[in-house]
Amino acid sequence: MKVWIFLLAGSMALSTAQAQLTSTFDTGTEGWTAIDNQSGPTPTFVVSGGNPGGFIQVRDGVGGTATYFVAPAKFLGNRASSYGQTLRFDLQVSITANSSTAGVRLTGGGLVLVKLLTPDFQLPVVRPNWSSYSFRLDESVAWRVGSTGGPLATPAQIQTVLGALTELAINGEYSTTGADEGGLDNVVMETGDPGLITVYNALSLNNDLRNDFFRIDNIQTVSPVNTVTVYNRWGDEVWIGTNYDNDRVVFVGKSQDGSVLPSGVYFYRINAEAGEPLTGYLHLRK
Repeated sequence: MKVWIFLLAGSMALSTAQAQLTSTFDTGTEGWTAIDNQSGPTPTFVVSGGNPGGFIQVRDGVGGTATYFVAPAKFLGNRASSYGQTLRFDLQVSITANSSTAGVRLTGGGLVLVKLLTPDFQLPVVRPNWSSYSFRLDESVAWRVGSTGGPLATPAQIQTVLGALTELAINGEYSTTGADEGGLDNVVMETGDPGLITVYNALSLNNDLRNDFFRIDNIQTVSPVNTVTVYNRWGDEVWIGTNYDNDRVVFVGKSQDGSVLPSGVYFYRINAEAGEPLTGYLHLRK
C-alpha cells in the first residue's frame, strides 16, 4: 500500500503592515476611473505634486453632481476581512470647498453605504496642499444606508457590503461654483489577516483520486487575485495560472500545452496581491 505524506512546503501570513491594498499613483492611474452622474471623465495622471510623487486628477464634467474616483478591480470582491480595518486616502481641490457631499461610497450585496467627510474631518484644502482622511470600515463610523440622510448602517449591513464589494468610490469634488478639479493620492484599504496560504507539495498522477492536483489552501480567501507559476529544475516555466482556485485554475501535473510532465522535483512561485511572493518545491510522481 502506497502512503502519501503531504509535506508543508510553505505558508503565507499577511501581517497587519502587509495586509493592505494600495494605489500610490507613482507611475500611472493604476486602473482608476471616474464618474459624475452616469458617466465620467477619465482621470489624468500627474507625475509630480502628489503627497508625494504622482497622483491622479479629475475635472468636473457635469454641473450640480459629485465627481467620484472609482477604484479598480483589485479593491473589489470579497473584502470581508476589511471589516474593522481602515480606509485611508489623500485629497486636494482646485477651488475652495463649500459643499459637504458624500466623501466615500461603498456598494455591494444589494446595498449602498455613504460617508460624509464632515464633521469628522475638514473638507479638502486647495492645491498644492493635501488633506488626509482615515475611516474605519465598521459601525464606529457614521456610514449611512442609501444616502447621506439615510439610517445608520448596522454591523451586518457593513459586513454584507464588504463581503461582495462591487464599487469603492471617493468623491473628488467639493465646490458648487465653476468647473473644478480634484486630486487623489495614497489610497489604502487594510484587509486584516484572513488566514494562511497553505501549500501541499505532493502531487501524484496515478489516477487514485488522491493528491491528484497542486493544492493551495486559502488562496482565494487570502488573495483571489494571484498568479501561480511552476518551473522545472532548470528554471524553465512549465505552467502558469492566473487567479488560482484549486478548481477551474489548477495545476495537475501537465505543462501549459497539456502534455504530462515527467516525475521529478519542480518549483513554484505564488504572487499574491498583498504580501511577499511565496516560493517552494513540488514533488511530482506518476
